[in-house]
Amino acid sequence: MKRFEIDNEYELRFNEKTKHWDTYQNNLLIGKSAKHLFKYYALNINNIDALLNHYFYLSNPGDFNDPFDCNINLVENIENLDDLKIISRNTYKNIGICSFSETIDNHLMWAHYTNNYNGFVLGFDGANIQTKFQHEQILRCTLTRVIYPSKLKVIKKEYNFAEYYVFTTKIKHWSYEKEWRLIAHLKNNDRTFEYFKDSVKQIYVGHRLIDNNMSAYRLLLKIFKINFPNIPVYVVYPHPTELKLHFEKVLN
Repeated sequence: MKRFEIDNEYELRFNEKTKHWDTYQNNLLIGKSAKHLFKYYALNINNIDALLNHYFYLSNPGDFNDPFDCNINLVENIENLDDLKIISRNTYKNIGICSFSETIDNHLMWAHYTNNYNGFVLGFDGANIQTKFQHEQILRCTLTRVIYPSKLKVIKKEYNFAEYYVFTTKIKHWSYEKEWRLIAHLKNNDRTFEYFKDSVKQIYVGHRLIDNNMSAYRLLLKIFKINFPNIPVYVVYPHPTELKLHFEKVLN
């Protein structure tokens, strides 16, 4: 059986039936779907526009907050890997990535990705995020789990999974994010990717958004009512007596 060992925790094994490489963690097959996936948003005009017009923005990896993320140096002899159309070390013309998390109750996620509870989160059915695939815009897209080995291993470009290894491997200290990525191969410079509104199953708002910007909160509630009229909306607070988050339902 073909195997590629990343570290003492993660390993890739070739599946003869599907002809794909499967990921194993501690000798157990990692699932290819999540029950729930959550998209975190800080409060800004671009994210309000994305909410109003129900689209994901497919980021260039060069814009990520971790400069080691999607680092092309994970692949040997990268100067010959022309199909990625590389501009610089981790910037790609033809790749767009949208990130999600399996967790909604992690303090760090709310602090880092909603600007300290000043933003909002959309919850999706992890096995069924419905997007409007535009063939003139995107060649193909895949929803894939991120793995977090203790040490990043350089691989040979001859492996047919080399590209997705680069895009879905992060160092261990990011593991709290429990990240999944929608990875799209783009045909043009359009990085907006529309999703169906009924893909959204829950909505969450950070409590400091209400404390600091009541007008923005009223605007978000109006958008929620228009775009997602039957979806429950929760405000997220620190629990008053325990070291955990508290979710208070405010709509539907």
